[in-house]
Amino acid sequence: MTENHKRRIFILDRIPYILFGAILIFAVIIFFSFRSCLPLNFFSGVQEETVTESEYTLFIASPTNDKVFDLIDQNETVPVEIRAKEVENTDYTIKLLVNNSEIKSFTSPPYEYDWNPGSSGQYEMIAQLIDNSGNIITNSNTVNFTVQYEIKPEENIVLGADIEEKKNEILSQSLFRTQNTIPTGVPLFSYKCYIPPVIDGSIQEWDKFESFSAFEHTFKIMEEMIIPPNDLSGTFYSCWDDDNFYFAVQVVDILFSQNYTGNQLYKGDSITIVFDTELEEDMQIPFYNSDDYQIDFSPGNLSGISAESFMKWPSNAPPRGVVVKSTILTNMYMIEASIPWYNFPNYTPNDEDVLGFTISLLDTDWLETTELIISSSKTFEFNNVSTLGAIALIDAGDIQSAEEESAAEGANENAD
Repeated sequence: MTENHKRRIFILDRIPYILFGAILIFAVIIFFSFRSCLPLNFFSGVQEETVTESEYTLFIASPTNDKVFDLIDQNETVPVEIRAKEVENTDYTIKLLVNNSEIKSFTSPPYEYDWNPGSSGQYEMIAQLIDNSGNIITNSNTVNFTVQYEIKPEENIVLGADIEEKKNEILSQSLFRTQNTIPTGVPLFSYKCYIPPVIDGSIQEWDKFESFSAFEHTFKIMEEMIIPPNDLSGTFYSCWDDDNFYFAVQVVDILFSQNYTGNQLYKGDSITIVFDTELEEDMQIPFYNSDDYQIDFSPGNLSGISAESFMKWPSNAPPRGVVVKSTILTNMYMIEASIPWYNFPNYTPNDEDVLGFTISLLDTDWLETTELIISSSKTFEFNNVSTLGAIALIDAGDIQSAEEESAAEGANENAD
């Protein structure tokens, strides 16, 4: 066999290896050419959805999604920053919306704003690019965040000696069930307000009025039921004027649950208030009559159920003109409401009136019915008005303005 023939056989034997090597080199070149176009997690098998600024003409950079702002007072703000691409030289307007309400509009950069929420709650923010005809050109990313104001410790209200004397006079001249009132056998005191509170689901205005937090357990679904510490507690405030009875209640609840509305709302976490507007005449009557009123209040929930009220007695219908607002936070909710006195026919509020009254906080947790109730009276039964405590309406003067003047004088003294 010649030398050339041997060389041809050698080359032919290695053609498969040469082809395999060429294909492998070509595949490596193709792989690295396309690798930069693939997501980083393509080869890990993990599919992760992310929101990036490049996906939007408008992008809310601040606040970030799921951010929690712990604010101390209402002077603090939430910083807002919107980044925009290719809109600076147009006649378009950028509108900023929180919970579907416009809070700010921009016609030129910088698109920054310090927003004051005013109350605790969960908020949804979005920006919109609007043309001259009011049409929406594009939307930004949607950001959900939470604002929590620090709950200030209860402050004792300092009232003049004449007010304390007035309280004692009411106690000596009025008839009420002292055995039902807690903790000291005296009624709750509700002061007349000269400036009605703003019903917005915020606790900020109520430190000017007396608070009550000595609730007692009046119902457990099982007597042997062990109640975890701080499972349910609350702080109640109230005031009144010639038109309305106002109240706010802040409830601490380990597990919040409310899926009911209307005449069934009491089955979820809720509040029940009962009035007896002719207490002295009804001292020996255990059943409801025409001067007794039971109103249930729900904070709603975060899944589409709004705060509401329902009068279980005597009308079995929503009360007229009642305004209810709520704020729901982790392990806590607040209800604020105004009740027009015209819901109580034949009753007109007066200074030094004492009414039968009990507020009860209902807790459901995992059950389909109430498992725990705490009340402002020692014992409470829904169908027995003889278990009611009492509340005294008292005109203590314009304590709201008086406190503001006192605070201003203190500030001036410190400044001096």
